[in-house]
Amino acid sequence: MAEIASDKSIYRTVRQVAESEAYRLYLCTQVETERQYLLQIASAVEYNGEMQRLAFILEKLEVEAERLEKEYEAIKKEPNVMLNYGLGFPELIDSFVYSEQGGRMVNILAFRNVNKVSQMVPLSNIASKDRQRIDLRTSAWIMGKLLKMLSFAHSQSVSVGLLSGNNILIEPNEHYVVIFDWLFARMYQEIPEKIQQTEISEAAKAVFIALGGDPETGLLPEEESDASYTAYLQRLVSGDEKNAQKAHKDFYDLVDKLWVREYHPFTSKPR
Repeated sequence: MAEIASDKSIYRTVRQVAESEAYRLYLCTQVETERQYLLQIASAVEYNGEMQRLAFILEKLEVEAERLEKEYEAIKKEPNVMLNYGLGFPELIDSFVYSEQGGRMVNILAFRNVNKVSQMVPLSNIASKDRQRIDLRTSAWIMGKLLKMLSFAHSQSVSVGLLSGNNILIEPNEHYVVIFDWLFARMYQEIPEKIQQTEISEAAKAVFIALGGDPETGLLPEEESDASYTAYLQRLVSGDEKNAQKAHKDFYDLVDKLWVREYHPFTSKPR
């Protein structure tokens, strides 16, 4: 592929960056603006339905995030404070069937406020690729934002379906935390408690590994241990929390007792 055109725009592929059974993922640029996006194309026509559902869920989340932001604007006491739920999932820029690629579905994705896709890195890379481990305060803003995103998605009766460290992307300097792939997301009349429990646990396991810990034993490196914080992370990993909204509130109640809310730079050290 070189250029792909939709009714909205033209996208120039740069290189393939990932592949799954259902789709291939390319770094691309929008010809008109040169902005970087990700081009996600179904690997075969039979996966078009899943790609369409993914697009529908991202659109649903976007609409609800904007609605809640407007409601919050009317009651908030600090003008610069925002909910920013939209920062936690990809922005759907375009979605179309591309006839020149056998009628396969294409989704064009972006990260809000991030111009270069390469700024976003998988959480799993910290341990597996960089051979580093983050400190407790870095883990706190990552875990907190994951719980915030789960609280939002679950409140819309949407499950994520995939919360491995490969699917959690971070922008270290701006403290963005994005759940990238929503292909396995599902919608419910009311999201089952068991699914909330599992997704909270899976997110916590990814953070625990980034801390240099072992989710199976619940052990962390000694110098990265604070009894109360470690105990709560272990509760999340173990599946003791079954409600994402409650877990988010309880987590920040604890974090606010331990540290002042201020910008803490992404901090890591060798494993």
